[in-house]
Amino acid sequence: MNTKDFLHSRFPEELFAAENSNDYLRRVAQGASIASSKNVIITGLCRNIMPVLKHTVARLRKTGELFNDYRILIYENDSSDGTSEALRKYFQKDNKTTVVQEITGAPMFGKTRELNRPKYLAGLRNISFEGVRLLNKFFPADYIIVVDLDLEGGWSYDGIRHSFSYDDWSGITANGLEYVDATYVGTDGTAFSEYKPLFYDTWAWRDIDSKMEDVPESGVVNEFAFSRGENLIEVNSNFNGLGIYKYEEAVYCKFDAISTDSGQVVNEWAYFHNEMKKRGSRIFMNPSMIALYTPTIYSGKY
Repeated sequence: MNTKDFLHSRFPEELFAAENSNDYLRRVAQGASIASSKNVIITGLCRNIMPVLKHTVARLRKTGELFNDYRILIYENDSSDGTSEALRKYFQKDNKTTVVQEITGAPMFGKTRELNRPKYLAGLRNISFEGVRLLNKFFPADYIIVVDLDLEGGWSYDGIRHSFSYDDWSGITANGLEYVDATYVGTDGTAFSEYKPLFYDTWAWRDIDSKMEDVPESGVVNEFAFSRGENLIEVNSNFNGLGIYKYEEAVYCKFDAISTDSGQVVNEWAYFHNEMKKRGSRIFMNPSMIALYTPTIYSGKY
């Protein structure tokens, strides 16, 4: 890894202390050994990500280097900020990376619960997985990693290693955090502020007792707080910017955003994970596998 990629790929692991550091570090080392013997395909969607692109490229490569071998598949569409041209430049001599690009004419959706958004993303994710299946014919993979390519703060490499120290899972998803300024009023009437993390991806969350159609309240899920080093938490769905999936248990499952039972619009990850669970799969959230939607000291320009 060259100096620029090293600088652009860094993640502030030191900011997230583990509850039981000895056990946590033991699991990180164990997971690193397991991951280093596996092949992985890393895939993600992007549009207009120029502000974070150089960091994302470096993070993808560093993630791949955790494994025996890797391939990257990026699906980009309709960018208007130079992302499409920059991707071709970054990867023109990279034989480990495939970039699929389209102009669909679709509108740009914000990070909201707008009902058309999961329908649109489900279609793109299905295209991405079709590409993964084609790539697997030439590069047999043990795992698929799906990552949001617009994550400003990146994701924890130690968290990925930690995930591989466990078995009996089909998919492990991230503890995605967004830091916000929150203002409170004390008992004496004095206002004070706090820079606090919110559990980000509330729409994809379904606890182990929830159905796909049970949409959680954002305000409740935002307040979830997990500590690095906690045990995995089994869920019916979660994503939060990063998911690791055993290839054979995930790659033939479909994304959609319409419940076949009720006709209700649902998050595309809730639908996908429901399809996996119909096949007997188990999905978890790893509190130690942190993904940051907020920039860090390492997200600046170099």
